[in-house]
Order: sequence, then structure tokens, then C-alpha cells
Amino acid sequence: MHLRRAYPQQAGEGGLGILSKHPVVDKGWLDGSHELCRLSPTGKWARVDVDGRKIDIVGVHMRRPFFPNLQKSGFDKLRRFMTTVTEPVIVAGDFNAAPWTQKLHAPLSTTGVKRLNTVKPSWPAQWRNLELLPILPIDNILVSKHLSKIDLRVGPRLGSDHLPVIADIALVE
Repeated sequence: MHLRRAYPQQAGEGGLGILSKHPVVDKGWLDGSHELCRLSPTGKWARVDVDGRKIDIVGVHMRRPFFPNLQKSGFDKLRRFMTTVTEPVIVAGDFNAAPWTQKLHAPLSTTGVKRLNTVKPSWPAQWRNLELLPILPIDNILVSKHLSKIDLRVGPRLGSDHLPVIADIALVE
């Protein structure tokens, strides 16, 4: 309920969503539909209006590397979507891939986005009820050239097996 008050504009269902303080003017899934693809819920996008400037925000949850074909398909969907984006874009979520892997490097090199989280480990934060020391930075934020990082930090434990990655981002004029 606290999130709904702080972020009244919401887009998403099926465990993947985007929360915004700014109006959501359009939304959809990375596969191009406006319907949840239950077989591969790779990503959800929302276009928000920030004081008259449109910004695309993409939330992703890539498949685990144990399913290499599904994971590759998710990264392919993200790359295809990114080639259609003309607005400033933020892509954030669980990439299930470390920054030094080709899987995460490919969207960076082909779409012109840059990664904000480079070495801040976010996973695994816990296993069942046991708190763990995160060692892998698999939760990342990517931004287009229109945006710049002001601050980036890993947040507190919230009961997930991931720590949140929090970024303050500004539009570059």
C-alpha cells in the first residue's frame, strides 16, 4: 500500500511491474503485445511523461542461465525492442547475467545504452531464511545517452533473494 501512495502510476502484472510518480501514457510487453506472455515474461515497458518529456522505462526479468535458449530469447527481445526506442530509455531489473558476460554486453554494444551498475553485488541476498553475502551484480540499470547517473547504490534487504539497486538519474540536455 505504501508503494501505491508513493507511486500512483503503475504498469504491470504477473510479478513484473513499473511504478512511477509521473503519468504512464503507454505500456506493453517486450514481445510487442499488450498481453502477458506466460511462457517468457521477459520484460514490461511503460512510457512516462516527465514534465512534457517522454521517457521509456523497461523492467526486465531474464530467464536463469539454466535455460540458455529461453535466456537468449529474452535478450533478443530486449535488443529488438531497444532498436525501436527513440525516447530516452531506462532498462532495469534482474538480468540473470553478470556484467562481464557476452549476454549482457551484446545489448550494450548494439543499442548504445550504458550500464550504471558495474560491480555492486545484489545476489544472492538470502536463501530461504538464511541471509547471505551477495557476490554477483546481476541486477542492473541500463540508460540511453539522454540520461546520466547521479547516484547508484544497493538498497536494504527487503525479503527477496536480491538486494534492490537504486539509482538517481537525470536527463541530459
